[in-house]
Amino acid sequence: MAISGKVGNVYSSALLLEDCEDVWTAGSAASVISVVTGKVGTYCVRDTTTALGAITLMMYEDITSTNLTAYDGIYCWLRSSVTTAAGNLQVIIDETAACAVRLESLNVPILTAATWKQFFGRLSDPSILNAVVSVGLYQVTDLADGTFDVDDVQALKEIDGIKSWTLDYASDTLEATDFDDAGIKSYIIGGSSWSGSFEGYKDTTPLGIGSEVYLVLGESTTAYQNWIGKVIITACHPSTSHDGIVTYSYDFQGTGALETPSA
Repeated sequence: MAISGKVGNVYSSALLLEDCEDVWTAGSAASVISVVTGKVGTYCVRDTTTALGAITLMMYEDITSTNLTAYDGIYCWLRSSVTTAAGNLQVIIDETAACAVRLESLNVPILTAATWKQFFGRLSDPSILNAVVSVGLYQVTDLADGTFDVDDVQALKEIDGIKSWTLDYASDTLEATDFDDAGIKSYIIGGSSWSGSFEGYKDTTPLGIGSEVYLVLGESTTAYQNWIGKVIITACHPSTSHDGIVTYSYDFQGTGALETPSA
């Protein structure tokens, strides 16, 4: 069945909630919390579990009260030592210390064992998040023993007025023909790259160019239907016409890993 893109979005304008450079607090006596080498900065926070059991807060961090009513989703890096199914884990955002209420529970997609993944979860109701004071990682299904890492928790907001986006994701091919190929060219896979553009109506001040920002390109509001990564905004093209409508279009160059949709 075809997917409707009528409710797709573009998200950026990150606000750091937690840098994960220091040890969080264990949510269960079966958890041991530490820091290890991370994806952003020096460290990420790690939960090591032993017979943790299901439906358990694994770890959390109390943060300075932050107003997220102008933001629409949460981004972070995640890694598990075991392969998980979609919804086995949740990223928690709460207005209560120690994630006691779990005001927002964002389902995590499939994690492949020992592989970092960029995660984006859309907030169900940002209007109630005017005083967020804790973030955490929650286990819905018993994953037995393992290690679970979190890094660089950010809030992202929808770029207002955007009506479309395009993405070019390609891999280089490098010619590797030699005499043994008897005149038939052979190739090997080279580096991959990604870039694109998005456009829409003027709704606020334009984005700056030349800066590296987080970018989420949502195909729809369905969970996991997002392209996620860091980009450099390379150009802004403002335009106006006789009817008075002002439009902006932006070009970007992806830098680093691109997370593809998992649904």
